[in-house]
Amino acid sequence: MKTPLAWKNLTYNRVRTGVALAGVGFAVILIFMQMGFKGAVRKTATQIYDALDFDLMLRSPSYLHLTEPRTFPRERIFEAASMPTVAKARPFYLGLSEWQAPQPDDVPPDQWHGQWRGIITIGVDPNDPPFLPEDLRDKAAELTDARFVLIDSKSKREFGPKNGSRFGPEDIGVETTLGSGRVQIVDYVTLGTGLAANGACIANYEGFARACPWQPLDEANLGLINLRTGVEPNAAKEQLQALLGPPTTSSTPSAMPADVEVLTRAEVKAREEYRWVHQTPLGKIFTFGVWVALFVGVAIVYQVLSTDIANMMAEYATLKAMGYPNRYLATVVLQQSVMLALVGYVPSLIIASGLYAFVGTWSGLPMIMTWQIMAIVLVLAVAMCTVSGMFALRKLFQADPADLF
Repeated sequence: MKTPLAWKNLTYNRVRTGVALAGVGFAVILIFMQMGFKGAVRKTATQIYDALDFDLMLRSPSYLHLTEPRTFPRERIFEAASMPTVAKARPFYLGLSEWQAPQPDDVPPDQWHGQWRGIITIGVDPNDPPFLPEDLRDKAAELTDARFVLIDSKSKREFGPKNGSRFGPEDIGVETTLGSGRVQIVDYVTLGTGLAANGACIANYEGFARACPWQPLDEANLGLINLRTGVEPNAAKEQLQALLGPPTTSSTPSAMPADVEVLTRAEVKAREEYRWVHQTPLGKIFTFGVWVALFVGVAIVYQVLSTDIANMMAEYATLKAMGYPNRYLATVVLQQSVMLALVGYVPSLIIASGLYAFVGTWSGLPMIMTWQIMAIVLVLAVAMCTVSGMFALRKLFQADPADLF
């Protein structure tokens, strides 16, 4: 079995090849991290919606994003409940309030000077919690008093957990201030804080009204619609939108302006992801970071390959003198490029997986190494090294057999 010339070139000078692999690995790790951050933005943007139980959603046509959902009249939800295809319709309240970090037990409440932080406050009905996870439903049933709240364990340490790191069992029973009223933590949940705030809590409807007094309960933020078994969501959406009227937009004004729009679950998720990934600077930064990492990788691999070609110019000229065409020599260089990508990819994947776990634990971001990310980064690594090899071919074609004499 013949050993490929490209592999022999790589193993001939192991020090130079090791430097090349280090450069490729560095660039690939950068790509992995940028892709991971971008994926975390996408996941974080919808994690609260992912926990909600609904098939269709009612929301204001002026909705901006999760923490600026705007409002619409709550009676629209009752109108939707009258549809024969609708099994259940529930109002959902969400706004930004202020949370005061709890103080030590020996400090009187009138002397509290805890730091204030903006916090996502969710209002639900404890008799019919609109959550998919069973533990969330069970714990939301504990919100029998307007003073009771559930704190999200993913809230940052600035919100004052007793252990200084993360909310847990030791925080149950702790009292603090939410908005202008006193509240008591009755339990903790794992929900997710979104991108617009570093903390989240859940209260009942009256508790939400106390925390966000500027929003009356007859104005809902979202309407969660559950359809009867066997009903197709898109068809039900069209029927429901026809009942409520077409949503008003600046381009299609309506003679009977509607104050609510109807979306399927898939549309809600797609629009929220698009908003945070493509329309906000945060998502654009990580996309730009991928391109920067690719550029760095191309530059590193080009320098390695061009130096390798320069050092072996006599050998390539000899091959030309023996009758090997430029196409064969180009194939050798491109094979070297792909081998660098494949060999450098494996340790980069291992290191990046460890970094995902570390950053996810430290920051609370959902850094998840998915097979999609692994596949995309592999393709980008091969493309990066192939482009570098193509740039280096110009120096290869300068190899002249006449230079040997």
